[in-house]
Amino acid sequence: MNEIERIINNKPNLSANTIRTYTTSYNKLKNILATDNVASIDNDEIIELVGDEENYGSQNLLLTIAMMIKHDAEEEYDKLKKHRELVRGLSREYKIKIKDDKKDSLPEIKDLKKHLNKLYAQEEYRAFIINFLLINFNVRNLDLDIIMTDNLKDYRKAGKSGNENVILAGKNHMVYYYRNNYKTKSTYGEKTIKLSNVKLSRAIKGYIEQKQINDDPVYLLALENGERINRESLSHYIPKYTHNNLTETDYNKIIVTGTVKSMSDYDKLEKISNNRGTAIPTLIEEYNLDVKI
Repeated sequence: MNEIERIINNKPNLSANTIRTYTTSYNKLKNILATDNVASIDNDEIIELVGDEENYGSQNLLLTIAMMIKHDAEEEYDKLKKHRELVRGLSREYKIKIKDDKKDSLPEIKDLKKHLNKLYAQEEYRAFIINFLLINFNVRNLDLDIIMTDNLKDYRKAGKSGNENVILAGKNHMVYYYRNNYKTKSTYGEKTIKLSNVKLSRAIKGYIEQKQINDDPVYLLALENGERINRESLSHYIPKYTHNNLTETDYNKIIVTGTVKSMSDYDKLEKISNNRGTAIPTLIEEYNLDVKI
């Protein structure tokens, strides 16, 4: 049993993701220090070698792993702890700079909505649907991997499969958007959104009419022959249809920053959190470009 395995073994409540992160970081730290015995390496040497990492987040994680190992081996690690605080301070300063730069470069919500209306007028239905969902429901890339239908039976069938996202354009311009495959589904569960929207309903039906081949499923993200886009390619594919080729993360930063100005807007923040499946503290810290944390 190596150093990190012993630590993991003594923490039975660790999640699979945390165990994977600890193990990967430990292996990286061993390579950086050129040793299988991290506990024996001088703290100053650890600080110097870990400092060659360009990413402050990576430095922080490697120092944390080194501290855990030193603690487990009953070795002194005060210097590591003090240096980690310095690294965290530099990381906060860097994040603030990145936020300021990003805010200066991104458009406003009104620009996204103007682009959305233009797409509808030009009958660019796929792009309209993608942008509508990004703007109004704060979705990620995987949420946009959707089966499109105007048939209730097909909607229910896709929903029952257990791993699909599906949209139904029903009667009287009602739209039903069911998500059962998205990043944080294991935490937030399946989600269903019901709304009445003339433009969205017409765009969905128009897109189905444009893309329907025989009785094959119609995917929102598909090649010209109807073949579904590989999920590993979504981050490259979706920006082709957004305003200025922005990413879904950019859209969410624009929405959060432009919508949530104070605690009086907390209900709006809750709605975005529920839509996206993201914790409110994360939305505030990572997506609101006016918040300097």
